[in-house]
Amino acid sequence: MNKFAPKLEFRDESSRAAAYVDAYASVGIEMKKPFKGVEKFGVETLTPQEFLEKISTISLRLPDSLHNKVKEIAKKEGISINQFIASAVSEKMSAFATEDYLERRAERANREKFEEALSQIPDVEPEEYDKL
Repeated sequence: MNKFAPKLEFRDESSRAAAYVDAYASVGIEMKKPFKGVEKFGVETLTPQEFLEKISTISLRLPDSLHNKVKEIAKKEGISINQFIASAVSEKMSAFATEDYLERRAERANREKFEEALSQIPDVEPEEYDKL
């Protein structure tokens, strides 16, 4: 890195992508180089323009107390508020998907097969470290 060039810092990946797209567009160049860092969003490597087309901007209303706590945690973790909220939404979606999967799996449950599987387990005392 050029020691005379300023280090640029961005709030989040979409801010960085937008800055690259704008900088290149200002000199009449369409950026075609893949944009590093988008893999963590679960999408393929994209140019900044493609990246910006795949994300949405939303307005979110939060109580001040919750917003302040989010800012505090994001700062402590060294991530943007956007990254924190995107991660939290992803985790919640994963929890719902897991619940749906378990409900679908339970519908296929068979008591007889369960009893058969249990009958295969030897009736012995557990090791001392494995006792409740």
